[in-house]
Amino acid sequence: MTSPTRQFHELRLSITLQSPYLVHGNDPGRYGLHATLLTDPRGVPILPGTLVAGRIAEAWTAHGQDLGGADADLWFGKPGYGPHDGGKRARLQVADLGLQSINGQPFDAQAPRHDLDMARVQIDPDTGSVRPAHLLMVEQVAPAGAELCFEGRWHGWAEAEEAQRLALQLRAALLLQTQLGAWRNVGFGRLLSVQVEAHPHRPATAPSSGLTATPPRRRRWQILTTEPLCIASRSRRGNVFESGDVIPGSALLGAIATSLCQRAGVATVNAVSGSSVLARHFDALRCTHALPARRDGARPAPLPQSLVTHAGQCVDAWRHASPPPVDVHGRTLGPIAFQTDWKDADREPVVQRQGWGTTRPYLRVRTDINADGQAKEAGLFAYQSRVAPIDPQGQPLTRWLFDLDLSAVPQADHAAVWSELEPLLSHGLGPLGKTDARVDVEALPTGEAGLEAVWPEPPLAGLQPGQAVPLLLVSDALLFPVTAVADSPGVDLLAVYREAFDSLQRSLGYPGALHLSHFFATQQLAGGDWLGGRRQSGDPSGSYRPMLLTEAGSVFVLTVGSDAAAAQAVLGHWQAHGLALPPAVAQAHGATWRDHPYLPCNGYGEIAVAPLHGLPAL
Repeated sequence: MTSPTRQFHELRLSITLQSPYLVHGNDPGRYGLHATLLTDPRGVPILPGTLVAGRIAEAWTAHGQDLGGADADLWFGKPGYGPHDGGKRARLQVADLGLQSINGQPFDAQAPRHDLDMARVQIDPDTGSVRPAHLLMVEQVAPAGAELCFEGRWHGWAEAEEAQRLALQLRAALLLQTQLGAWRNVGFGRLLSVQVEAHPHRPATAPSSGLTATPPRRRRWQILTTEPLCIASRSRRGNVFESGDVIPGSALLGAIATSLCQRAGVATVNAVSGSSVLARHFDALRCTHALPARRDGARPAPLPQSLVTHAGQCVDAWRHASPPPVDVHGRTLGPIAFQTDWKDADREPVVQRQGWGTTRPYLRVRTDINADGQAKEAGLFAYQSRVAPIDPQGQPLTRWLFDLDLSAVPQADHAAVWSELEPLLSHGLGPLGKTDARVDVEALPTGEAGLEAVWPEPPLAGLQPGQAVPLLLVSDALLFPVTAVADSPGVDLLAVYREAFDSLQRSLGYPGALHLSHFFATQQLAGGDWLGGRRQSGDPSGSYRPMLLTEAGSVFVLTVGSDAAAAQAVLGHWQAHGLALPPAVAQAHGATWRDHPYLPCNGYGEIAVAPLHGLPAL
């Protein structure tokens, strides 16, 4: 049953503590400190949203009936892969609360405060007396007794009355706390006051007044955020999850689906398809990956893996299946280096030309929680997130650009889908990634001006039989099943990729239009516990099936066959829709979102044909 009266609400939380207080940070700090304060990427001390939400959930679990039926699982979610194992998505999106003022004066993160550190003595656990020469130095931002005001904003879809009741329940749960943070048993973090207010969210940028008479098939959007993002992460050191710079289209579509469902108060998109054109065509949406660009720059592309450095110059070797005997100047070809061997001096000039936006790392250490809500022994883990740098006004210097494509949606419904999407996105998107980040989303101008790329693609008209054309993967692609290379010591990858491209052309009705000559590519395994539990839990065989992705930046050199018009049609289709899953992949791994996320509609398999990067050819 849908609930059309739900609005997107912003809950403004203000918590005042009395110093001293301590929420342990990750940074070791200056010499001599034993405990530092947790700060955000700008150096502002924070009360983590997860800490505050955990204390609220604990109070609600114990006293929920006395607080008007407050339900922790409803608002904060429940661990699990999905409904089949009891998992429940949170309705309330929490965020950190940053220190705003000390004794009513605005907090300055740059002000010196070395003389504010506090000392404690360590107790010998055997004798219960002071351990000699064991002073503990604790970082502080204010003298003892000062009032520290922390503020933050949480978000969620709710009816007006429901939001006001939620604000009262949140405040009541926080007022049940006497202290927040560590070392509460010795008086740290005494709670002085709490304020929680619920307000309908007003987007910073209002949706545009309307579209052209003929709504565009494809529109570009920008993401702006100063929050840490931990998305498409990999656990490289056991308990450290390192984020990439790219936001996958699957994550964006998932966040859109979450907003759509929570706005209507339903569990699935299909449940609201009767009243929402967007929901009715949701499976037909295609969302590309959001790539980081400079604040005023165009959408970038990954560096082609065919780039090499030679004689102090970066050149593109895409024309050569094997090293040529001489370079473009007729000189004997000396040592060359592919990207894996580049030094900073080789990489920096090309990266500048690439237009890729910069991000910097931000580490947050977390503690795993057991079923009883207590910290798990030996359960520390960390998120190595990425965060955009900011200018002196606090605005991000990097934006993420992505496209939404309605090619598979009937033309008659384009205007209705856009008119529903734009107001929904004007409230932002979230939660995204492991940090549950919330980002601002804004539509760029419609038309070709809004679809600019750092490296434009030349027009396909004018192809000639026998012409070699490089195809660059802008995003990872699932081009062959893992069974094609598993347990085979001498795999012929060229034959495997040729079969993949041949099958894609046969599916389009243009067999032999293009022939794969050679390639420059790398691969990575995809899968892990999450994919096995979330996607494949219903597999009757119980087998775990990892997948092998061809990585973004890979270059495939295709030769035009005798029918140049057919080759043009194939390349044009791939440009517009991305590379589809070859039949062998669909048979082995499935071809729907229920099987895995590596689908063209989720931004995987995006290509660029012969992008004009301006570097000379070898």
